[in-house]
Amino acid sequence: MTLTSKSTTTTGQYLLDRLNSLGVEHIFGVPGDYVLRLDKMIEEHKKIKFINTTRESTAGYMADAYARLRGIGVACITYGVGINISNALAQAYVESSPLIVISGTVGTDEFAQHSAMHHMINKSMTSHGDTTQLEIFKHLTIDQGVLDDPKTAAETIDRVLTACLLHKKPVYLELPRNMVTQPIEDPQSKISIQYPQSDKKALQEALEETKKALQSCHHPIIWAGHEILRYGLSKSLLNFAEMNRIPVVSSLLGKTVIDETHPLFVGLYQGEMSSDHVKEVIKKCDCIIIAGVLLNDFETGFFTTKIDQEHHIIVDANSLSIGNHHYKNVSLIDFIQGLEKIKLNLSHPPFHTPKMANLPTKFIPNGNTHTTIKRVFECIQSHLQPSNIVVTDVGDCLFAGADLILSHNAFLACGYFASLGFGVPGAIGAQIADPNRRVVAIVGDGGFQMTATELSAAVRYKLDPIVIVLNNHGYGTERPLIEGTYNDIVDWNYSELPKLLGGGIGIKAETEKAFEDALTNAFGQRGTFYIIEVDLDKLDFSPSLHRLGELLGKLVKGK
Repeated sequence: MTLTSKSTTTTGQYLLDRLNSLGVEHIFGVPGDYVLRLDKMIEEHKKIKFINTTRESTAGYMADAYARLRGIGVACITYGVGINISNALAQAYVESSPLIVISGTVGTDEFAQHSAMHHMINKSMTSHGDTTQLEIFKHLTIDQGVLDDPKTAAETIDRVLTACLLHKKPVYLELPRNMVTQPIEDPQSKISIQYPQSDKKALQEALEETKKALQSCHHPIIWAGHEILRYGLSKSLLNFAEMNRIPVVSSLLGKTVIDETHPLFVGLYQGEMSSDHVKEVIKKCDCIIIAGVLLNDFETGFFTTKIDQEHHIIVDANSLSIGNHHYKNVSLIDFIQGLEKIKLNLSHPPFHTPKMANLPTKFIPNGNTHTTIKRVFECIQSHLQPSNIVVTDVGDCLFAGADLILSHNAFLACGYFASLGFGVPGAIGAQIADPNRRVVAIVGDGGFQMTATELSAAVRYKLDPIVIVLNNHGYGTERPLIEGTYNDIVDWNYSELPKLLGGGIGIKAETEKAFEDALTNAFGQRGTFYIIEVDLDKLDFSPSLHRLGELLGKLVKGK
């Protein structure tokens, strides 16, 4: 193909430039022969850096964490064997993270001659190639595109990237290797995200009905979820809460939707899994605004939330209901921004927000007393600064970690899909996304063993996360459900891993003082990562995990 006056780029270059224009400065991935041409193009790009990972699933986790902080993240894989990124894709889909997965594949010219190429699955095929991976990823993404036609490549790229940003969901692009350097026309335009506009009459009616409902109640409260974070609506929602002195609770996925030291913040609400002071506030509530919350089992404490169906306002990215009144064509963005303009004329005094039970205090170690999960998190809380980002894996690290008091958008976790292994790669992705903020990763020994190899990236790219391994000698979340030897795992010498990796500092802490000293050293030294192994009794559970065990145990045991 000969370049015309408009044809000023190639498929690969256009894709990378588009990504960079949207804020992408790093792409996470594993090289493979079907994607090497694109990998080389990334390496040579002046504004994007390729970040090597040890496997595709962790590339997805890193890109997911990056997306939650930057607004978009990218993972790059090869065909077939790269399908193991599907776990990260599923997580991003259900937790609304704008993740882009790019996969190289066999060239269209090659497939026309030989369909039985390595890595091919050939369960689903067309004359252009193996479509099996595309069919699999259709179930895990909001939009997909195959860049096998130079005439439509730019349009396909723009459509798929727009869908990712519009819906805050993952997307998939497949690029045959012979198309990477294929000349295409550059439309010389910018991607413009146009969110659906609300029906003005319906929006106004909804806001007036909301104002009327709030005006007539005495104890309103806002339950804010992850969609408020994803759509950048935290400030608008907080302005509304501050103007009207309405307390705020967050969901697990929406943790740190506002700064948790804010006087209006009450805590995390998860039905009967909530702390006592949160349940006290909810019990008195006579009108609740549920904003951007995914009402799943974890978020609702296994559906134990105490919400009066006639006195709630539920709004998310797809719907709005006020009591039994369901509105069509009213967007989450327009509704929350509309709330920001509502000033209530309250005839009653503002609702008193009870003091949170776990506000940060100075930690005083009890000498050589063997540490417990409760004391570990008290110690962590005492060291955390507003600039820190906390990334947790799944298990007690998540449920106890959810009670930490943190600044705005400073908590990343796989809080619904609950896939073990997110902690370490999530921490790497988070620190690359925002290198000025020290990342603290809190992981269980089970989850750590799944993805610990990603600490290689900390050595290679000179990152300095503090990784706290809660060693309770197995799968601690499962033990209170149904105990068995299947919950045991081999004990690693976790604090010795820096020797294997060729960098970092490892410390094993068994006592309160040893852990306090280890954290003091870690927080006091930048420029190298720390692994702090905390030895815990295998039956030592946080209050949060106890509450989870009581509720989930009934389902698991069939009682």
